Amino acid sequence: MTREEEDDQVPVAIKAPPRSYASVSRLKSLFLDHATVVEPPPAPPGFEVPNEFGILPQKGFKSNSWFTSDTQNKSIRRVASAPNTKLLQQQQVQQHQKRQLHQVSASSLRAPSASPLPPLPRTCRRMYSSNSIKIRQVEVGPSSFVKIRMLGKGDVGHVHMVQQKGTGKLYAMKVLSKREMVKRNKIKRALAEQEILATSNHPFIVTLYHSFQSQDYLYFVMEYCMGGEFFRALQLRPGKCLDEDGARFYAAEVTAALEYLHLQGHIYRDLKPENILLHQSGHIMLTDFDLSKGTSPPGNPGVVKSGSPHMPPSIDTRSCVNDLRTNSFVGTEEYIAPEVIQGCGHTSAVDWWTLGILLYEMLYGTTPFKGTKRNETFSNILTGDVNFPEQPAPYQRCVPSSVCKSIVRKLLHKDEHRRLGSRAGASDIKAHPFFKPVNFALLRHCVPPIIPLVQKANGIDAVNFRKMPPESISLDLENDDVVTKSDHLFDKFNSITLHHDGDSDSEELEV
Repeated sequence: MTREEEDDQVPVAIKAPPRSYASVSRLKSLFLDHATVVEPPPAPPGFEVPNEFGILPQKGFKSNSWFTSDTQNKSIRRVASAPNTKLLQQQQVQQHQKRQLHQVSASSLRAPSASPLPPLPRTCRRMYSSNSIKIRQVEVGPSSFVKIRMLGKGDVGHVHMVQQKGTGKLYAMKVLSKREMVKRNKIKRALAEQEILATSNHPFIVTLYHSFQSQDYLYFVMEYCMGGEFFRALQLRPGKCLDEDGARFYAAEVTAALEYLHLQGHIYRDLKPENILLHQSGHIMLTDFDLSKGTSPPGNPGVVKSGSPHMPPSIDTRSCVNDLRTNSFVGTEEYIAPEVIQGCGHTSAVDWWTLGILLYEMLYGTTPFKGTKRNETFSNILTGDVNFPEQPAPYQRCVPSSVCKSIVRKLLHKDEHRRLGSRAGASDIKAHPFFKPVNFALLRHCVPPIIPLVQKANGIDAVNFRKMPPESISLDLENDDVVTKSDHLFDKFNSITLHHDGDSDSEELEV
């Protein structure tokens, strides 16, 4: 690191997640065979893996784990470290050269000169390892962006599509009013959201690039997901729903995102289609973490031995948030878990309840306990059963399979201690037969059921977003300046810029 880079680093109150939780290095020795592991890293104190969990090579081995992938036959984009990136790039260059040599004819070999090879696109870009995020002093301000249009609004702020001056890149800018946050007692929620966004590095969680504050506002500059809200995408489909395979795909991606949040020590608590965005590729991105609750530091992940000799042990994510229990009444009416309504305190099990509600809504276009009024909805949540009629048209002849009904019923168990996920967290859900066709390690490389409509390449037309009414108060980005020192209420909100290694689509390898 050069002296200039050292000077550019900024100490912030938000600390990066523990290396053992955000990186796969600590976990991959559990899932890879001994032939591929030269020397497993030593286990840190308090997290010892028993020797009987060593995995021998198995015929027909298929892992349902997020932390492994087939690197021999697949071209991957997720790598654990920079050295792996360089090695994979060298292999891609060598393969490209071999293909070019096989395509050269005898006459072209006698030519006096050959045309240069075209640039080889990078197959490894964004990295999802613990040390691939660099936190720096904030490099932009409100005046660095031009407001294009409003994408959404809430009780304390708005979300705008903005374009950065100079680069022309589009972002989603979330602007929160300090006055409204003080009035509604939501300062802690903004701080919690910044902590989660600044420390998260996952393909199914929206990316934060900048956060800063002015005299009157807090700003989050995030990835612009041109696919829009998942809720709107469902509403525009025939029957407002998906078939079982489509619902399984998106439920798997949500499960992977929740697993990561739990490993980081956070409970999401507000899962619903409105808080899921669609990437331009059709994959999901979780957003809106203001209702999330976290524990610092998170607990150590446990290991659950598989009952099958052909499957590796799984990770117990529940132990990471095992000591986290809260009594606050939060959530969306139709998605609230029974224990939240009863006011007896809730844990990470509420996330698995909301997953069950989401899965049902993807299948039927409505939630299972919806009543005509709020009290009726709550009564149905506490005492009602889950019914499985025929799906709406055009799937009216389709009834969910037995394994689909099974996972919904187990996720929507009234007793949080008997609910699916109460034993080992996400591993319980991923091991259910409903997800047997899913390889969680390769989800990012699958073609999603919904591919968003994109009329302009950069998505500046925002065709997948609702048209919003005009702003009541116009936000003047050009004349709003960043402040380095604020009043004590917002002094823990950090003005930072996040650099993600490999997150540049313009980079190419020259052969």
